[in-house]
Amino acid sequence: MAIHRFETTARFVCPKCKRAVSDNVEVPEPSYEAERATDAVAEGPVEITCPKCETVFNGYCFNTVSSCEITLDDHGDTIVEAEIARYAGNDEDWFDFDTSDHPEAVFNDSYHHTGDLLTEHGGEGAHLVNRMVFSHNIGALESYLSDTLINLVSNDAAAMNRLLAKDKELKEKKFTLAEIASGKELVRAEVLGHLRSIVYHNIPRVRALYQIAADIDLFELLGDDKDKLFKAIEYRHDCVHRNGRDSKGNRLEVFSKAYVQETADLMRRLVARVEGKLHGFEPDADDFLPF
Repeated sequence: MAIHRFETTARFVCPKCKRAVSDNVEVPEPSYEAERATDAVAEGPVEITCPKCETVFNGYCFNTVSSCEITLDDHGDTIVEAEIARYAGNDEDWFDFDTSDHPEAVFNDSYHHTGDLLTEHGGEGAHLVNRMVFSHNIGALESYLSDTLINLVSNDAAAMNRLLAKDKELKEKKFTLAEIASGKELVRAEVLGHLRSIVYHNIPRVRALYQIAADIDLFELLGDDKDKLFKAIEYRHDCVHRNGRDSKGNRLEVFSKAYVQETADLMRRLVARVEGKLHGFEPDADDFLPF
């Protein structure tokens, strides 16, 4: 079996040429066999190349099984959006990507274990464990939204056709006759590859995809929780990219155990509501209670 490198797709505005670009970046691989969330972490230096001006930037990566965060050493204010890392393969590997068959169960399992970790090892204010659990939980929501959408589109031809007809990026894709003739399941591979490339904490972008493919409005399901989730995603950026400090260098004390658990509960409510819409049921009251 061929050995593939472990990589993410990083998107950023190049500090040198000022153009919006993306590049595949090799990143350290986390442990998928770790029993504790704190052990399933890999970190280390990375290099990102701007494909436009070919400038190479040194950076640092913090990678888990459900999130990937990158900062540039000499450009700390540059926001790098990195998707969940995966093994790189050829184009035909896209439609064989092994998403979870039960994304809700995976999310709830993560919710349960991180809740235990927070209770047993969390501290006050900006405690490291609190911040790690907080970041991991948002990554777990991203994984749920990604796997759920990919599974839906993979198994529902109508959902895939709606994306092809209404998603701007997919509508603009062009192929040569040679590519069409030689590409095995070309359209399917392109659609699934596109869905895998999305940064799933960009909730407005993900909302548009869910509206097209599943007629589900994430903002409607979030209700009063929408602004809280948006703020949590902002805090996550400060938590990961600035080690829990804001843009002015002030230490953020918001990551209390209560706030981290409240945010986890918020995301669990969203997952329950998405599942209800997908499968035609109203979530039970118990779905909104902590484990």
